[in-house]
Amino acid sequence: MSADSEFLAQLYNGLGQALLTPPAQDPDAEREYYRLFLSPEGAPCPPWQSVYLEAEGEKPRLMGPPHHSALDWYRRYGFEPAAENEPADHLGLLLLFYAHLLAAEEPESVLASFEDQHLAWAPRFIEKLHAHARHPRYLQLAADLAGSL
Repeated sequence: MSADSEFLAQLYNGLGQALLTPPAQDPDAEREYYRLFLSPEGAPCPPWQSVYLEAEGEKPRLMGPPHHSALDWYRRYGFEPAAENEPADHLGLLLLFYAHLLAAEEPESVLASFEDQHLAWAPRFIEKLHAHARHPRYLQLAADLAGSL
């Protein structure tokens, strides 16, 4: 693996993990994680692609077509996410899979196709995260995502 591919794979792996796992060592950051991404009252930054791609006027829902498309990608490239009960179009899982593709040194055409199908919506998520985050950890995560995607 080239040094650039290895660096990018590690970068996307870290960003994906940060989106999938609440920080256990910092109670304030953990509360912010749940408020931003999982609040039953309406999370301001839902991390699922399906939510961002609903047709105009439709209510956002999980497990939409992007979920099924992401599952197809995962199966095709032998990726088994550790988060079994998470919709496949969670940005954290998508970034972990992208890191997997980079580590496997997949051709640029494969990377570009995945980016177009599953990462093109991420700037909208990043904008929301930047606008709604109150904790320095998530402001930094928004900056890191914006700088890498």
